[in-house]
Amino acid sequence: MARSDDSQNSGVGVAEATGDLVKSMARFSLAMGLFAARETVRFFSAPGKAAGSIDDVTAAAGDQLTGFTRTAFAVGANIQHGLIDAALDAVGIGPRGQEPRGATSGLSMSLAKSATRRLTGIRTVGSGALDRAVPQAELRKRLHDYHDEAASSRSDREQLVVRLWKSEGLATTVAKHLLSENTLNDPALLREMLPVVHVGFGSGSAEFHLFDAEKLNQVFSERCATNYREFAYEGIGAILRAYERGLFKLSAGVLGFIPLDAADGPDAADFFAGYLNQFPPGIQRLVVHGYGRLLAFSTPDVYTAIRKATTFPHERIEPLVHGIAFAFVMMNNTEVPLLLRESAVPFEPAVRAAFQNGLIYSIAFMDWYVPGVLADWEPEGRLEADLVEHARREAGLATERGFPLAFRLANPRT
Repeated sequence: MARSDDSQNSGVGVAEATGDLVKSMARFSLAMGLFAARETVRFFSAPGKAAGSIDDVTAAAGDQLTGFTRTAFAVGANIQHGLIDAALDAVGIGPRGQEPRGATSGLSMSLAKSATRRLTGIRTVGSGALDRAVPQAELRKRLHDYHDEAASSRSDREQLVVRLWKSEGLATTVAKHLLSENTLNDPALLREMLPVVHVGFGSGSAEFHLFDAEKLNQVFSERCATNYREFAYEGIGAILRAYERGLFKLSAGVLGFIPLDAADGPDAADFFAGYLNQFPPGIQRLVVHGYGRLLAFSTPDVYTAIRKATTFPHERIEPLVHGIAFAFVMMNNTEVPLLLRESAVPFEPAVRAAFQNGLIYSIAFMDWYVPGVLADWEPEGRLEADLVEHARREAGLATERGFPLAFRLANPRT
């Protein structure tokens, strides 16, 4: 007799939970193996180190490591995690599909593809960064070159996103090695460049000023273009996630996204409530959106990322999911039409709407960087056509306004 969908779901749920436990145990064994070579006694005797789960113990062990052992742990943990994911995927315990009780959808990526694309995104942003100050004339030239390269083949979304990421990385450099001549309020900078450049500038500034809200407000006021300043605040959230204590922080250090020995970011209690409350609500949403972008990069699949987002305080869910969707499009830029067609994710309507709004915003964002991307789009099917038409309307409003809204739609889906 065929099993019911509920029975299948139950079995998959148990298998996935078992898989998570196996992965946690593997990371734990690796962490303890390395850590025991150094400070096992101090780890277990240190006050306040009791962990609520195996993953907590793993993260705590990693936090105590330095130098070579810290690097080895970060690399080893990711390799072990990936190997176990691959083994589970091979026996059918992989990411589930669009339907909560049935076949997989286009949003379920293989482990290898998903991991490669996440790493490519992080490394590409890093490849645009320079470990030195950037004179304003050089900044203008590099950004214009990236834009010209993207515009020369506007139908090639992959190359467009690469240039966006490189521009973002370059802007982080400017913020970390700020010269008196550096400004984003430069009439020689094309307006098409300004959103992504402000995002990168915000990330670099957050890192350089160690998240000091007062200093960030000051530098954004002095160096940002008025209509694009809010994009810089979104960049803070990406670094907030990268500096959050845990395995992703170690991995980001190994990949060179942040310093390997970087100090911890702001207190994460109650989802960074203490830090976020230093900003007005609209700015808080932007910071949370940036965190959501990096949540997508630091989570194995999009469904897991969305589920994780729904565990945070209610008012944070919409910007988190919007940010996840934005990053998901950028990571999977060669398959955007498929993502749009498969975007009716199996979550409650408000969450699904936030996800689709993020997808809409992302392709309108591409169209702002290289005008004409949406004009050339030939959608297939009703849902893709609906979302592309929505993006075209938003792009038209941005053109009339003279600038795009910072990571929100004028008329979002509900």
